[in-house]
Amino acid sequence: MNDKFYSLPEERQRCIVNGAMKCFSLHGYEKASMSDIAKEAGVSKALLFHYFETKKELFLFLWNLTGEKTKEKMVESGAYMDKEFFSAMEKGLRVKMDLSRAWPWMALFAVKAWYEKDKEVSGDIAKSLDPFMKVDEKVLRAVYSETDFRDDLDLTVMYKEIYYMSEGYLWHESEKGEIDPDKMEKDYLEFLKFWRKAYLKGEKDEVCN
Repeated sequence: MNDKFYSLPEERQRCIVNGAMKCFSLHGYEKASMSDIAKEAGVSKALLFHYFETKKELFLFLWNLTGEKTKEKMVESGAYMDKEFFSAMEKGLRVKMDLSRAWPWMALFAVKAWYEKDKEVSGDIAKSLDPFMKVDEKVLRAVYSETDFRDDLDLTVMYKEIYYMSEGYLWHESEKGEIDPDKMEKDYLEFLKFWRKAYLKGEKDEVCN
């Protein structure tokens, strides 16, 4: 919690967050300077350093802020309580796209940070992502107990397939220099439709035909 930053008026907070996310998204961690970020945010460099002592502190603050806002909206949407896997995914998708509309640079920042290679911050990012790579069949069946998965399905492999496909798609979209939440939502709803047919009982024959 950065009490000094949160003491700022909400509009000033938003300007700094959006400005910093834009700079990090377009230039990467190494090349984005605090001077450029301050200019983009419409504040002085000295003021920016008053709230964030280092560029690393600011970068990780933005990463954590993205996670916190996502979690808050996911709770509100009921996504964490949904016991049907693909329904929960759809709710999560809509939450993230709504956040992308409210915070124009948040989605692109999240993707670029996910792939950030600078050693000053990459370890912190990787550590926060690690739990998502430890999801396996036992976890999926326990958490999503109302999902009618096919009996012959290896859920660990299914999860990895969806995870890595999503990772590739996000990278592909981020390479355009911007993320269009309307396009992404439309694309992902098509992916979800396909996954439901591929991985749920009663849908296998329809996919084959």
